[in-house]
Amino acid sequence: MARFVPTLLAVLLLFPEYASAWQPYDTFYVSHGTGGAGTRTYWMQDVYTVGTTIVGKDGQAMKQPSDLFVAPDDRLFVADKGNDRVIEYNREGRWTRSIGDGEGDGALKAPEGVFVRPDGTIYVADTGHQRIAVFAADGTFLQAFGKPEEGLMPPSYFFMPTKVSVDARGVMYIVSKGSYQGLVRMDGKGEFTGFFGGNRTAGTWLDRLKRTVFTKEQLAKEELKRPPEPSNATIDDGGYVYVTTTGVTADAVKKLTAGGVNRFTRLKTAPFAESDQIADVATDGRDFFYVLDRKENTWDGMISIYSPGGTQLFAFGRVRKEPQQRGVLSYPVGIGIDSRHRLWVLDSDQGLLQAYDRTEFGDAVLTAAADYYVGDYEKSEQNWNKVMSYNELIGLAYSGMGEIAAKQGRTKDAMEAFRIAYDNERYSDAYWTYRLEWIQSDLGYIAGAVALAWALYRFVLRRFAGRASKVVPASVGRVGRELRDAWRTMFHPFDGFYRIKGRKLSSFTLLAIVLLLVGVKTASLYWTGFIFHPYNLDRIKPVSEIARFLAPLAAWVVANYLVSTVKDGEGRFRDVLQSSLFALMPYIALMPLSIALSRLLVLEEGILVSSLATLTWLWSGALLLVSSQVVHNFEFVENVKNSAITVVAIGILFLFAAVTTGLTYNVSDFIYQLYKEATVFG
Repeated sequence: MARFVPTLLAVLLLFPEYASAWQPYDTFYVSHGTGGAGTRTYWMQDVYTVGTTIVGKDGQAMKQPSDLFVAPDDRLFVADKGNDRVIEYNREGRWTRSIGDGEGDGALKAPEGVFVRPDGTIYVADTGHQRIAVFAADGTFLQAFGKPEEGLMPPSYFFMPTKVSVDARGVMYIVSKGSYQGLVRMDGKGEFTGFFGGNRTAGTWLDRLKRTVFTKEQLAKEELKRPPEPSNATIDDGGYVYVTTTGVTADAVKKLTAGGVNRFTRLKTAPFAESDQIADVATDGRDFFYVLDRKENTWDGMISIYSPGGTQLFAFGRVRKEPQQRGVLSYPVGIGIDSRHRLWVLDSDQGLLQAYDRTEFGDAVLTAAADYYVGDYEKSEQNWNKVMSYNELIGLAYSGMGEIAAKQGRTKDAMEAFRIAYDNERYSDAYWTYRLEWIQSDLGYIAGAVALAWALYRFVLRRFAGRASKVVPASVGRVGRELRDAWRTMFHPFDGFYRIKGRKLSSFTLLAIVLLLVGVKTASLYWTGFIFHPYNLDRIKPVSEIARFLAPLAAWVVANYLVSTVKDGEGRFRDVLQSSLFALMPYIALMPLSIALSRLLVLEEGILVSSLATLTWLWSGALLLVSSQVVHNFEFVENVKNSAITVVAIGILFLFAAVTTGLTYNVSDFIYQLYKEATVFG
């Protein structure tokens, strides 16, 4: 058997494509909940798989390739920097020719960028010669554009182009080494028309402090900070310029209009802030774009696929310094996509081109997503059904199916789909329609139910409560009276707190208030409407949530008592506890109303819910201040100072608790490790 295994492995290696469909990387779907659901990442089946690998031999081998461009007819052009040329491959990845490696004016020197216009004209960032070289479709040298000698370009500007892109008008957008001002923009005649898409200087709080405190002479002596220089530029079919900047996390990718406005500044999230090694961007015909990240990631995601609006959908691929598998790259520098949705990635360190082919699942989900983003929901239905047959974790599929159901008038189905996708914005739109239909059909029943409830309260419950109060036990009656005092304290705080000062309330009353607080908090976790609380309820940990809710109250009671004792306050610990619990009665009274409103209102009416929550906490905070003043018999100003010191003391208590917890964990872990070693080696 031992002899048989090596032989079997050798046979399998002869047929790697049939041995396994396993890819040398993972694929992740990025789910974006619009509310509290947040962003989650799920492992997913492959959207792209490893395809053709192009590694030339002898005279066709690449040496330090630095840029890749996929022409409209799917030909591949590589700026082969180390060999002073541009290489052209056909759509299948076969060597066709080299450009610029001859003699004469068209000879290239260390080119780092290449761009091909739809008519076949080739633009090369001829870095070594500090120019833009232009070749005809057949490879004939046409002209070169060096540093503009006339116009607005500063005479001291150092022009060394490394990347070039050209729009439909023939305007060139050039990345020049060391150009912190932005891209160099030149018209078709080579005249400088200004800098474009420059980055901002990243200032720290220390820099802002210096500008505030330092004099002009002191500021003049400070080292001048310049913004980071762009590293790459790509133009899509719509004329938008994608500019990437390595070495930064803010504005690592920008989508600029012709006027230089960044369309990604409107995004609610910072989708490119996870890496400072964004190398290139490619766009397809439906405005999806593919971001190439050459950072060696811990969770693996060399290529990220983004929607036209800038929402990250998928991430896959792997970067390793010393890759051992086909499809794993070392130092990717360029990315392109052809008309068949095949992705091509250029690896500079390995001197190769790696293709990634879209899977059937990837084609279904991205085609359906493309129809979804342009609003063609019905057309995307077939693909969404196909996607869900592959994987039911794609939240975007449920959003698409929800839109289809909403268009077809199936409002409840639409709401359910949006709920699964944690899309509370579209859920709110569907719920508005559902609520309108419900009111129109059941308005009479609603009015009747309200009238019946009022009549029951007016003629039955009040009389029954009056009779029951005469026969209840004295202890229960005491709790009822003290709870009425708590209610009265909400509206007459000074009178209410004076009534309980120095008085020992029933322990059952205090326990009842605590239970009411816990009950209302639990209800807010589970019963708040989905529109205002789009969470997965199964993920809620009620014990930890309630502990976090009660911890500030407990800290206030302890800290206020300790601080007030030092300040000669009159209140005892029980007085502080009783009054603090009474101060939270607005939460008990108003939060159920807020929960009810959250189940009735839509997002556009959410100001009522947020205003009620703000009122609740402001009211409770004011009652806490009044309770401290009354219980400890402080003057107003003295009470404000005492309360401020209490807040600081609370911070110290939480810090002490955190440090104690950390030290306890470290000590216990140390003891456990010693125990393990003693049992293993003893």
